[in-house]
Amino acid sequence: MNSTEPQSPSTALSTTKIYPPLLAGALVLGTLVLHFILPEARTVGWYQVIGLLVVAAGVGVSCFAAAIFQARDTTRNPYGEPTAFVAQAPYTWTRNPMYLGLATALMGLAIFFGSIAMLLAPAVFFAVIDRMVIPREEETMERLFGNDYVDYKNRVRRWI
Repeated sequence: MNSTEPQSPSTALSTTKIYPPLLAGALVLGTLVLHFILPEARTVGWYQVIGLLVVAAGVGVSCFAAAIFQARDTTRNPYGEPTAFVAQAPYTWTRNPMYLGLATALMGLAIFFGSIAMLLAPAVFFAVIDRMVIPREEETMERLFGNDYVDYKNRVRRWI
């Protein structure tokens, strides 16, 4: 395709780079704005504690998974070239613990704020990451690690 030709919408989507932490942050900000402008009851209750625990669990899983990548000296960038195939816990029960952790933290924030509007954040995050980021990562992993990755993919679920 000539660089002066317009890209089709599907080509433009497949070349769009989405960075999961930035997406999560933008979704938090956007849904917080919705939360505060929409007329919802705002009370303090037990759900704040539950929400904080869910946020802590999500952040903990995501950070632990990222630390494993760092220790193995492989990239955490979804568009980078991995140098190692990591298949130790928590990668034994989900192929994407960093993304699962971020989605969990977003859910925890929705619970903490008791906000219906903020439930959009984990739903949108899940859909975008599942449809636009993970498939590209899986193609790269299959290309680099072949049958070892295919076998792993057949054993371990994408999310949970």
